[in-house]
Amino acid sequence: MGRRGPAPMPSNLKLLRGESRPSRVSPAEPRPRDRPPVKPDWLSQAADAEWDRIVPDLVAMRTATEADSACLAAYCEAVARFQVASALVAKAGLMLRDRDGIVRKNPAVAHARDASLDMRMWAREFGLTPAARAPLRVEHTVTGTALAAERLLS
Repeated sequence: MGRRGPAPMPSNLKLLRGESRPSRVSPAEPRPRDRPPVKPDWLSQAADAEWDRIVPDLVAMRTATEADSACLAAYCEAVARFQVASALVAKAGLMLRDRDGIVRKNPAVAHARDASLDMRMWAREFGLTPAARAPLRVEHTVTGTALAAERLLS
């Protein structure tokens, strides 16, 4: 029998969500090095494009590190599978007529649904959905050039 209940939340996400009780944050929790994810060379072309689109935001939000590269690749491949399956459904339709003339559900619909579920699962892990981001609290720091620009606008 597997673990019951929701998966435990990492301490860095607890802190981003505003957790202030020390008993709820583990100082002994393993922390990966603060390096950006490394793109695998085996990604499909569509997954590669998704990686390039999403990784800068994940690094800026500090929700992905080098240790998360494989999981992030799984998310990107799920997006690629969803794109392919959706294109097949758009081209052939929801229903297909088989050799015997019987109308059946297009198998690409199930593939699109499965890829969509995988995307949603991985997106939640990285804080890529509005619901996953809503409770996060991020400190915004102003750098020298941004501070100078802000002063000029004031």
